[in-house]
Parts: sequence; C-alpha cells; structure tokens
Amino acid sequence: MSDEDPIKILQVRFAKGEISAEQYEQMLSFLIRDVSSFKQTETKEKPDVIENPVEQETPPAVEPEKPELADDVEAEEIAVIEPLSTLTEPERTTVKEIATAIANAEEPVSSDTESLAIEVTEETDTGESEEVPAGEEDFAAGTVLDTSISDEQIEAIEISEEIPEDVTEKKESAERFLSQEDLGNVCYVTAVNLVQAGEFEKAYPFIEKSLTIQPELTLSWLYKGFIHHNRKEYEEAITCFDKVLAKDPFQIRAWLFKGYSLFHLHQDDKALECFDRVIKEDRKQLRAIVYKGYCLKNLKRYKEAGNAFDNAIQLSPKDLNLRLNRGICLFEDKQFYEALNAFDKVLELDKRNLSAWLYKIRSLIRMDRIQEAFQSSGKLLEIQPREVSVWLARADLLLKMKKVEEALDATKKSLLLDKWNPDTWSLRGLCFYKLGKFNEALQCYDNALKINPKHLDAMKNRAMCLHKLKRHSDALEYYEHAIAGNPHNTEAWFNRGLILHKAKNYDEALHSYDKVIELDKFHAKAYFNKGLIHRQLEQYFEALQAFSQATSIDPSFASAWYHMGLIYTDLVRHKEALQCYDKTLKLNPKHVGALLNKGVILEDAGLKKEAFMCFQKAANLDTKIAASIKGRLAH
Repeated sequence: MSDEDPIKILQVRFAKGEISAEQYEQMLSFLIRDVSSFKQTETKEKPDVIENPVEQETPPAVEPEKPELADDVEAEEIAVIEPLSTLTEPERTTVKEIATAIANAEEPVSSDTESLAIEVTEETDTGESEEVPAGEEDFAAGTVLDTSISDEQIEAIEISEEIPEDVTEKKESAERFLSQEDLGNVCYVTAVNLVQAGEFEKAYPFIEKSLTIQPELTLSWLYKGFIHHNRKEYEEAITCFDKVLAKDPFQIRAWLFKGYSLFHLHQDDKALECFDRVIKEDRKQLRAIVYKGYCLKNLKRYKEAGNAFDNAIQLSPKDLNLRLNRGICLFEDKQFYEALNAFDKVLELDKRNLSAWLYKIRSLIRMDRIQEAFQSSGKLLEIQPREVSVWLARADLLLKMKKVEEALDATKKSLLLDKWNPDTWSLRGLCFYKLGKFNEALQCYDNALKINPKHLDAMKNRAMCLHKLKRHSDALEYYEHAIAGNPHNTEAWFNRGLILHKAKNYDEALHSYDKVIELDKFHAKAYFNKGLIHRQLEQYFEALQAFSQATSIDPSFASAWYHMGLIYTDLVRHKEALQCYDKTLKLNPKHVGALLNKGVILEDAGLKKEAFMCFQKAANLDTKIAASIKGRLAH
C-alpha cells in the first residue's frame, strides 16, 4: 500500500493553511469513520485481494480421483510500482520539509518498458472435424499436434503500466476549497495510490466516494474501470470506459482497456476497433498491436494477424512469442514454407522451445516431408524426453507413417509420465482401432472420457468403435448426449443422421441432415446424404436439388455427380445422364459404376464400340463383374 496516507495528506494541507480548522475536523472525522468501517468489514468477511491487475484464470475443479491436467501457462508477473519516497509525520518535520517530501513523492513513474509475454501451451485443437460420409469412416487423426492458444493463456495486463495522471491542484485563490470538493480529491488520490500499489479492493470505496462527490470527474471513472477490469467484471468496466470516452475521446488508456475487456468477452470485432483507435493515435503502442493480432487470429483472419505480429516484432525483436504467433498464423494460412522459416527462427533463439518444435513438425507433415518430421521428433525427444506432448507428437507421426505398433509403444511411454492425460488415452485408442482391436480401443476412449467428458476426439472415435461392434444404439446415445450438451454441434447432428440413415429411419435422418445444413449451409456431405434418402424414396425432384447443392459446394464431389446421373437414367434423360457420368469419370477414372452405366446408354444408342470400351475398362478394374457382362465383351 502506498505510504501517502490520506490522513497525512490532510494534516499537511492543514499545516499549509489550505483548509480551515473546521474543515480539517470534518474531513478527518469522515476519513477515520470510512477507513475504520472498511477495516471492520474486512475483519468480518475479508475479500480476496487481487495482487495483479488480471490474474490467470484458474482451471475448473475436478474430482480428486480424476485430477485436471496442470495448465502449462506460467504467467509472468509484472512488477508493481513501489512509491519512490515516503512522507514523514507532520509532528516531526517542518512545513518546508513536508512540501519537499510531497514534491518528491509526485515524481512520475512508468513501467511501459515491461514486455508483453504470451505463453503458448499445447492443447487439443479440435478444429473443424471432417464429417463421416456414407460408406466412409473418418477419424480424429491425433490431438497432439493440433494446438491452439486459448484466451486463458494470454499474459495478464498490468494496470500500473503507464504514468498515472495526477490530480492537478488548483492554485490557492481568495476563496477556500469547498470541503466536499476537497474531500473528493483526497478520495481520488487515495484510490489512485491504492490502485498503483495493487490494492484494488481497498481502492474501490474511495473511488466510489470520489464519484459520489464529483460524478463528472473523468479520471475517477477511468480508475473505477481499472478496478472492474481487475475483478474480471468486464461489462461494468466497459461502462466506465465509455463514460470516460464520451467526455474525452482521445483518452488512450480508456480505449486500450476497453479493448482488453471486449477481448476477454470474446467480442473480437469490437475489441479490434478499440485497438485500431489506439494504434491510430500511437503507432508504436506495442500492446495494442499485439492484441490486434490476437483478435485477428481469433477471427481466423490469419494473413492480417500475421502482419500485426510482424509489426510488433519490429518494435520488440527479441520477443519469441511474437515470432511464434506469427509462425502459427502463417501455418493456419497454409503458408507452410514461410511458417517453417518462422519456427526455425524461434529455435535459433531458443532451441528448447516446445511449441516451435511441435509446429515445425506439423509444418513438415503438411509439406509431405515425413522423414524430416520424424527426425525432428527424435531431436525433440533428446531435448525434452519427459514431456508428454513430445511422446504424443511422436505417436501421432508414427500413425501417419502406418507404424501402428511403434505408435502404441509411444503412447505407453506417455502414460508412464502422466496416466491422467486424456489425449494419450484417445490416441492409444486410435492405435488399437487401427489394429482392429475394438474392445481395447473402446476401453481407452472410456478412460479419456472419464478424465475429460468433453473430449471431442474420444467421443467421436468411441462412437466409431461402437459402430464396428454393431452397437448402433450406444453410438446414437453418445451423439444424443453431445447434442444435448451443445445443440450447435454440427458433427454430432451429422453422425446422428448417419446412424439413423443406415437404420432406414429416414424421417429422423432427414431431420438431422436438415439441422446440419441449418448450422452449416456449405456442408456438402449433408446435402449428399439427404439426396440419397430422397432417391431411395423416389423423390427425384428433391434428390436432384440436394445433389446439385452438393456439387455446387464441392464440384469435385464425384459420388454426387454419379447419383445425379442415376436419377437422369431412371428418368430416361440420357443426355444429362451421360454428362454426369463423364463428370464422374473425369474426377475418378476408376469409377466402375459410371463406366457401366455410361456403357449401357451408349449401347442402347447403337454406339457399340464406345460401349465396348466402357465395359472393358470396368471389367479390368473389377474382375467380379467380368462374368456378368461377358456377352457384351464378346461383341
């Protein structure tokens, strides 16, 4: 807490003759009563004192038998500003000495040089999982390398980062200060000192009293906003900052902290406007530039986000986290070569940077440089052999190399380090699934879900195991549960429709597919499966509409073109049918069904030679059908 006690300040002003004896007694009585009542309340029910402006959010509690994984984030604490000098008691010093002490204490202090650090952790990034089409099975290809930076991992913001704006004392005039106005100033100064000392809860009653006396004091609203921001009461903080900006549109700190508050409320578009306003006034405001990058990254505007981090790097070239985030944006923008260079630069500066290694491995995989990725994972194991995510990255890479047994062994080593890691159990289950050991895989997925009931990869792959074990009702139950927890879960709706589709419960299946399309109007597979049902029910008009939507979304969807051709064949519209079969064969020259149906139409049209070529290609691709078209081949 600051040494500038409000009672001492009052004594100094009385000694200097700034206030009368009556005013001194009134104000002293108020301060003693206010502080004593605050202390009494504190002894009865002491509130949690937040030592830093924004603490790292604590992870939710879990049951003792299934402890939550420790967060990788180690937030850097920015030093609290300590007062540069203290005032001696008026009884022991002269008025001149007191005035000198006051002047020394009011020297401005700034901690703008504190660097902003973003700690990146490796978490499961579910991303947008590819839905399961009819007749195909798509799996979550491991969770280790798909990482993202969550909001909780953003470095805390220090309120005392800039020079506090002191209350300018009015020059003494013929009239004395009004006691209420002077009391308001004392309360404001006290609140500012407490905020600067990190005593936010103790500052709150003083800032409230200041606003009661002087509701138009802009700076009081600013510091009240700081206190609400520190409490994570972001809506209230924004209200305070809006009051400041209504009177002073150029108050940079109000724009900056309003942006922080909006960012924490996940209102990235609005936060971006605030940070842009700050940057417009000060192009070298590092924090605003960095948070602009975070907002753009959250909005998946990766190219712009990368440019923002690049600008931040120009101001802080030694900040590895800025370089890492720039690399991640390049990676998400599919600029894998540039991303690889960015991660290599981070590793030049810090060869033990775990996130840079993992993203380097991901980049190499995307560039189909599997051997280099494998070598990089081996090097990473040498550097950090007891890091769980390293073994998971190794296992995931081995799965991609189809070395399933070795991948299974890697997951076992990961479990020896941490048996409560749900990602390890999920990836181990995928290894068993690849080996056809569905019961063992199911047990692994159950373990993952006991630790983290919301683990999407485990839920998805567990349902696939249930399909393999012919336990369709259990799989359906899982998707119903997922939908109940999140009605906007597109994947759960799609898989629910898939199970009902296979069970020939067409009405419910259509309802599920319609829900998928409602949530994602560009979901080509939902349109395709919907078309299959309508064709099965001989509802050709609706089927053609569905297949047309699928091909307009994804022109390379060969199966959709093929089924459109089948409908046109049933309707004896051979010209349109041939066009669809030709489209199918252009996309997939080995599509036996398209070859056979095209051959039949050509044969009926008297084009025997062209038909024969189609039948011959089909027979070469699938010897099982050679006997059934033997007569046509004899021609």
